[in-house]
Amino acid sequence: MMKFEIASLAFTLAASGASADELPEVLPVEEVVVTAQHRREPIGETPIAISAFDGSFVERARLDDIKDLVAFAPGFAGASDDSYIEDLAVRGIASNDYGIGGEPSIGIFKDGIHQGRTGSAVTSLYDIERGEALRGPQGFLFGRNAISGAISVVTRKPEFDRWSGVLAAGYGEPDRVEFDGAVNIPLGPNWAMRMAGYLLNTDGWIDNAATPGHDRIMHQSKAAGRVSLRYERGALNAWIIGEHEHRRLDGTPYRAANADREVIDAIDAALGTRIVVRGDGRSIDSDLLNPRDDGDISSLTAQAELDLGFATLTGIAGYRGHRFVYEEDYDGTAEPFGIYRQFQSGTYASGELRLVSSANGPLSWTVGLSAYRETVNARFTDEADERYICLAGYGYASCGALTQDLFGTVYTPSADGMFVQPNHARNVATGVSAYGDVNYWVLPRLQLGAGLRYSWDRKRFALDVPQTTSSLGNIWTFTYRTDGFVEDARSWQGVTPRLYLRWKAEERVSIYASVSRGYKAGGFGTFTLEAPSPIDDFGLVPTGTRPDAFDPETVWSKELGIKASLAQGRLHFDLVAFDYLYSNLQTNFYNTETRAQEVINIGEVRGRGIEAALTARPATWFDLRSSLTWTRTRTRGDRGCALDDCGGLTNPEWASNGVATFRYPLGPDEASLSIEWMWQGKSREAWDWRGIVRRDPAVVANLVLGYRWGRRVEANVYVQNLFDKLWYQGVLNGGDLDPASVWGVSQPRNIGINIRIGGRG
Repeated sequence: MMKFEIASLAFTLAASGASADELPEVLPVEEVVVTAQHRREPIGETPIAISAFDGSFVERARLDDIKDLVAFAPGFAGASDDSYIEDLAVRGIASNDYGIGGEPSIGIFKDGIHQGRTGSAVTSLYDIERGEALRGPQGFLFGRNAISGAISVVTRKPEFDRWSGVLAAGYGEPDRVEFDGAVNIPLGPNWAMRMAGYLLNTDGWIDNAATPGHDRIMHQSKAAGRVSLRYERGALNAWIIGEHEHRRLDGTPYRAANADREVIDAIDAALGTRIVVRGDGRSIDSDLLNPRDDGDISSLTAQAELDLGFATLTGIAGYRGHRFVYEEDYDGTAEPFGIYRQFQSGTYASGELRLVSSANGPLSWTVGLSAYRETVNARFTDEADERYICLAGYGYASCGALTQDLFGTVYTPSADGMFVQPNHARNVATGVSAYGDVNYWVLPRLQLGAGLRYSWDRKRFALDVPQTTSSLGNIWTFTYRTDGFVEDARSWQGVTPRLYLRWKAEERVSIYASVSRGYKAGGFGTFTLEAPSPIDDFGLVPTGTRPDAFDPETVWSKELGIKASLAQGRLHFDLVAFDYLYSNLQTNFYNTETRAQEVINIGEVRGRGIEAALTARPATWFDLRSSLTWTRTRTRGDRGCALDDCGGLTNPEWASNGVATFRYPLGPDEASLSIEWMWQGKSREAWDWRGIVRRDPAVVANLVLGYRWGRRVEANVYVQNLFDKLWYQGVLNGGDLDPASVWGVSQPRNIGINIRIGGRG
């Protein structure tokens, strides 16, 4: 089309300030090849809303773990510094159920294997080939309940033809020491091995006003290693990957809002205290001195590909085990209440067999089968001062008056004055799915694709609420007890079709429209039970009590997009408009009447938006990668909200991010300057019925000054949070006896240097 050619020429001339005859040779932007549709294809040929990042971008942008991949992808929000993935939102949709009876809304995969849930899914990024971030329901392609989107990471595989290695070291504020490296070892004509490792240790950056002499919070210590072994002979290509990561981080710090007078004044009146959260916005005031976010994660992945000529047969098997300990002070004050602890372990085994046709001819197809089994065991505790429970929670003059009135017993204080309510949960989940798709060029420029996945999931869930050791009995997190585990088992099934139409307006310009259905299995609440009859206050649950189940959620999503590569490959842009309707969205809800965390299904969530992404190299000395997102959501029919409009979801309505890089060649060397930015508009907590705290608009800018000697040595000096902006990753509007709070304070301006020696291959 002539208009695309004119636009390409105008783009190049405007950027260079030269006539067409004077233009220097500008190399095209290298297009990332992705495998989101189970076959290798350029990202511009993929009719999916997807962003991709190669390993060099990940290294230069200092992306730390899997959740950091979304920092430069449109449509994503909610990344945090901890191991939780429940707040990670795609187009506004997140799973904020922090128990073990549900599923994350986003699927996280590494080398084709699902990474599991909180405590298992988040690992460090090192020695990777690329990362892919997909938006919209991906259950058809990935399965495993990836209803909002998916993140897929591909690690570097061994090479047969050469020895090679890379070593990187970094130092920065606050006393951040970092090492990573890899070595590739050929072992003969058919075998090769690759070993990679990563080390990080950094001090914290958040002061605790309650303990002025104590170490700052947000310390990180991580050590990870990976060994990959590859075999190739004839039509067979296979590899096995073993990996382990040891993580010792600090749990998320909360800061209560002094402005929440409704809650704070009620507590003060009951306890005779005067709660004032000390310090500034970058500090906290907490009685928990050492919050924890500790994990040990091990995995083994095996994959084999057999080229049959007409198709490729692929088998993937994976096993993953984890241990996870998490502790936080969620009330955000220095008062002794609101301490949450989680002790978790689990295993995950999965396998997949698929057959993918060759790309020859107008017809292509895929068929596959997959299965998984997951086991998770967890112990949770909620801790509070006994006086806080008796006086503020129940309104008695003393704990002795409470026990005498409710139980006719004498109150005996616990040794440390703290009330600890435990509960135990275990979940055994199994599932199978079958899928297939067909893609056909019905005309030379018109492709039609259709696919279908059938999924079956089953969960056997058990919950134990033992009697607390406090003489107060079970009167706080749970107002009842069980005689050992109560359990239930349920199964769900879902069908997720996908239909798309792609028109190639030009050789490198595609317009596509798609309709897809997403599905996420039901589950069980970790902190509630369902009884056949009313439960006696503070007593034993009746026979027949079982875990509280919730239903599956589904979504219909429509997309219209255009992907183009113009100006001889120097300009790539991706524009997507979407509209979705969720039914029975699963969400965590705090019931102030029962003081219980429940997982409920709300009626509907409507979302629509536009996502634009641009990658450009208008001149030899300048690269640009940027995105702009507009998203609007609206909820209706929420059981926990009496209004027709419950306020929408937590996503910002507007967001943008990007990297602009200026390069200056110096013979065989090169100097560079990169400016990174991440901006998001205002947002609020979902089900925002109090509105005490909001997330204000935030913009963060980073600066990277680099120098490369040939192709083997590179040094980068960075300044993160250049303008020293203060912002928060999340807010909680509290209620009952929990003050509104903010969490995840931004790291102040910090400076560091990274040096890398060796090739990236």
